Amino acid sequence: MFRKTDSTPQMDMFENVSSHLSKRGAKKYDDPRGWHNQFYNLVTSKMDEDVFSPLFTSGSGRTGAPNASVRMLVALSILKEGFGCSDEDLFEKCEFDLLARRALGLLQLGDKVPSLDTWYLFRRRICEYEGLHGENLMELCFRQVTGEQVREFNISGKTVRMDSKLIGSNIAWYSRYELIHNTFCREMNSPGMLSRLNPGLRKRVEGFLGEDAQKTVYRSSAEAVGGRIALLGQVIYQVLARLKAGQESLLRRVFHEQYTVDKGKVTAREKGEIAASSLQNHNDPDAQYRQKGDQKVKGYSTNITETVDGETGEPGLIVDVQVKPATAPDNGFVQEAVKACGEVTGTPVETVIADGAFQGPDNRDFAKELGIEFITSGLQGSPSRFELIPDGDGLTVVDSLTGETLPAVRTKDKWRIPHPDPGAKSKYRYFTPEQVESSRLRRELRDIPAEKANMRNNVEATIFQYCFHLRNNKTRYRGLLKQKLFSYARCMWINSRRLEIFLITTSQRTIVDVFGVIKRSLKGYIARMTSGFSNRLFIFMDFFGMRKSPRRDQILIFSTF
Repeated sequence: MFRKTDSTPQMDMFENVSSHLSKRGAKKYDDPRGWHNQFYNLVTSKMDEDVFSPLFTSGSGRTGAPNASVRMLVALSILKEGFGCSDEDLFEKCEFDLLARRALGLLQLGDKVPSLDTWYLFRRRICEYEGLHGENLMELCFRQVTGEQVREFNISGKTVRMDSKLIGSNIAWYSRYELIHNTFCREMNSPGMLSRLNPGLRKRVEGFLGEDAQKTVYRSSAEAVGGRIALLGQVIYQVLARLKAGQESLLRRVFHEQYTVDKGKVTAREKGEIAASSLQNHNDPDAQYRQKGDQKVKGYSTNITETVDGETGEPGLIVDVQVKPATAPDNGFVQEAVKACGEVTGTPVETVIADGAFQGPDNRDFAKELGIEFITSGLQGSPSRFELIPDGDGLTVVDSLTGETLPAVRTKDKWRIPHPDPGAKSKYRYFTPEQVESSRLRRELRDIPAEKANMRNNVEATIFQYCFHLRNNKTRYRGLLKQKLFSYARCMWINSRRLEIFLITTSQRTIVDVFGVIKRSLKGYIARMTSGFSNRLFIFMDFFGMRKSPRRDQILIFSTF
């Protein structure tokens, strides 16, 4: 059966790391506020290894007993994304860096780090399991660990904010001909593929296999490249008909995305007919294309949701991470994120703060149904010239350009006013119910207090931390599943660092407060002592300096108390 890591291993006093270090080194190594000890206490030790038990108890040849600590394998992934290092540097660090070993739970010099092959196999099994069952075990681990942290630090999940980021996949940007040609060559170079073709077709295929598509595009005119695309499409059509390729074939996919077939005639599609979800590179079939403003990305969209820092100083933690192909709209993340936040924190979400891209009728209805205050920085699109104000059964239209106020007339399901532009083709300007609703939403967003609207800005810091180790806005990975592993590991590292900083600053504030109390107490005590001494000195002077003074009897009476 599945075996978990022993939480109380037998210790060897001769292999204890602290005993082999200098006094100063041992002090740093055993410092409970050190990042290594905090990481072990906040992350490594809190992992429930039962989450990954399906990887070892299902399938043929599975023994049910992992040959390395599961939580150590997960912690390796988190440290890798935390340091932003290569696999080789990671394992070198974990072999010879005492602090990194302590973070993994390797307390003795003789404790062994899992092998690189074991770690690769573990990550591959996570991806395979999601492909078969549709459930990412790393995501379950992220939620479980974050939930433990939320409960330990009493972090509220009533108010959350979210933002998304387009991340490029680790792939090259291909021209259209390069994409088709390289996908075709990869399929044809598979073992035994050419032997299944007849001699005539094989000769035509071999003519393309010896070609460098990048050089062809560089040296040829646009018309010549278009001719090559059409000729290659005819060859691919014949190959697919001969091989009877299945739906999972990348060559079949790229052919139907780039060409149309009418009565056996193959024609290349117009560029405008090719969807953004089409294949962008044969090395990453999951990556999709999206243009957001001036940014063009072939990859994925990551949405991060975090709690808002509490008034008492609790840190904001990332409670949900979603990764989808780049074409996924931002407003498609909201409902899943709200449900996930409630499950992780154990408290229903009351306020959601996001930007205008997360707006949408479905999300507004969803928020209204659950009683959630949905605060966004605005609506997509430029504001209308006309402000539409419902007034009972009527509608008042305010022209922001001229300042004129006009009553609208109802016509079936629309409203109309005389067109303010004399040269317009239509005599009237019409307004739909959707435009009236949009105008109402803009007024509501305009009336949101600035302190609430500005709370969204801090999530930009989280996005910056998430992308800190990216180069040219690209990850090191290819494929949606590996991108998810990266995102969960990186966000677990961000949470651990925030909690570490919170604990350090809290302890510092506690020390300052304690010394402040002591200082105020001593100051008051010294003041009382000084005041008492001064009073006695004055009494002494009065007694001996005023032998005949009428106050002598009063001083004698006072001094007896």
